[in-house]
Amino acid sequence: MVHGFLAAGNMNIECLGETVDLGQCRQYNHLLNRFPKDQVFLDEEDQISFLDGYVYNKEEMEAGGAEEWQHAFAGAMRTDAGRCLRTLRGGFCGYIYDRRNSALVAYTDQIAVKALYYYADGERWMVSSHIPYMVSVLRANGITYHLNETAAQYMLTYGYMLDGSTFVQEIRRLLPGQLVRIEKGQARVERYYLIPNQEVQMSEKEAVERIDNAFRQAVRREFEKDREYGHRHLVDLSGGLDSRMVSWVAHDMGYTDQLNVTYCRADYLDYTISRQIAVHLGHEYLFKALDDANWLYDIDDIVSKNNGAALYTGITGGSRLLGTLNTDQFGMEHTGMIGDITLSTFYHDRELNFGQPRVGLNQYSNRLSYPFDSKIMEEYPCQEMFAIYTRGMMGAMSSYMIRQHYLEPVSPFTDIDFLEVNYTIPFEYRDRHSIYLQWMLEKYPQSTQFGWEKWGGIKPRKDCIFFRKVKTTQRLLHQAACNMLKIQNQDSMNPGDYWYQKDRKIQAYYRDYFAESIGHASLDGELREDIRRMFEEGNLMEKSMALTVLAAVKAYF
Repeated sequence: MVHGFLAAGNMNIECLGETVDLGQCRQYNHLLNRFPKDQVFLDEEDQISFLDGYVYNKEEMEAGGAEEWQHAFAGAMRTDAGRCLRTLRGGFCGYIYDRRNSALVAYTDQIAVKALYYYADGERWMVSSHIPYMVSVLRANGITYHLNETAAQYMLTYGYMLDGSTFVQEIRRLLPGQLVRIEKGQARVERYYLIPNQEVQMSEKEAVERIDNAFRQAVRREFEKDREYGHRHLVDLSGGLDSRMVSWVAHDMGYTDQLNVTYCRADYLDYTISRQIAVHLGHEYLFKALDDANWLYDIDDIVSKNNGAALYTGITGGSRLLGTLNTDQFGMEHTGMIGDITLSTFYHDRELNFGQPRVGLNQYSNRLSYPFDSKIMEEYPCQEMFAIYTRGMMGAMSSYMIRQHYLEPVSPFTDIDFLEVNYTIPFEYRDRHSIYLQWMLEKYPQSTQFGWEKWGGIKPRKDCIFFRKVKTTQRLLHQAACNMLKIQNQDSMNPGDYWYQKDRKIQAYYRDYFAESIGHASLDGELREDIRRMFEEGNLMEKSMALTVLAAVKAYF
């Protein structure tokens, strides 16, 4: 099951299947179509307009004088694309093509919920949501392309991309809040949106009110979009705070027809806590245990679906869970994605948080070291914003690319208006979940009566911090004992190294995959040795980073 689109000019794309002939370009569509009335596909005399995804505020454009959302959008993009895109709220990507001057503008939304990739070479161009489509077209047209070693180096250190790099040197990704103009054989990327990051002095009480108002607006947008199309609500739930607050606040607002889904190790805190919450709220509940570890076999499938943007194990069992559901009854997958690093902070040190961005932090592995270009950090005002955009949007949210083959994933914590409110909250309030816990206690006190996985099952209340410290000490002592006895610690929702060490079939699969792929002709000697070192010396995560590189090389070359 693969969904996406590709549009191209001066290129043969028949290899993909049935296409739409637009005269100066052609398009292949295999769209998810969860929200068809939100989409735009207009073939007008002067302009082709295309948008895939969902938009919360269509009616604001319709109020501008146009009778239909599609024509209103096309007119606004024609007048000022950047301004139009800043106005939209939702998750979307697409392009407009000006027939008069053969100029293309392709775009993604403000946080790249919908990823978009582009290729430009002379008169030939492509834009697509799916790199395998683009590689197939390059091959069908006899166009030479090359391995991008920088992408491989990002994967072997960070486990995700830091810029628009992909494994194909000639294909680039638009970063959150970017558009690209392709005209006369040249591609020019522009940033039309960057999250403002300016603290405002306020009381804690005022901060709680601002957070709650913005969060409820974000929740309303998501769940009303489901209702608009008659969809049920699929809501992730774990033992953490983020998905809990999505489900809890939505329920409080009357969106009670929820199916809560959880996947983790059997009997782990994520399961026991989420089950208690779902039962308390009276929601339907579905749990998938990860103990069989079969999702570790899904290398090729995941790398195809996520465009090689992040290590393949990042989504763990999420793709398999979605694959077992009848997703036709749902529109969105409501997640709590990156709530813990937005409403809280990435760093506890104020000077580091607001200091100049620097490379080397937030890597999944420090086994290898590369001299990455410092220019990638120039457009970010501080370290926190660099981390939010890279580790958060480019890393954690890369799982959206996989989920989008089943549903439209979304999170109120990444709603643009919520983020703009969030980053006015003083750092001291956000640090260590302080205002987060205060918000829960003041506005939804019953939500604090259930344990927090991060605190070892202790309730997420400031008056329970002493018990949390005791639990933390116990967990550290347990980890020390495991290290001393040389056994893997199972105290995790996803104890991958433990599962790997005890399962000889998975070990054999990893070894065979590595042996069959490491000799690929596209790998030069130095990169091949780096991959070999990561695989042979690394833990499960590092091995999966190495195999992700090999899977991308095998798929594209």
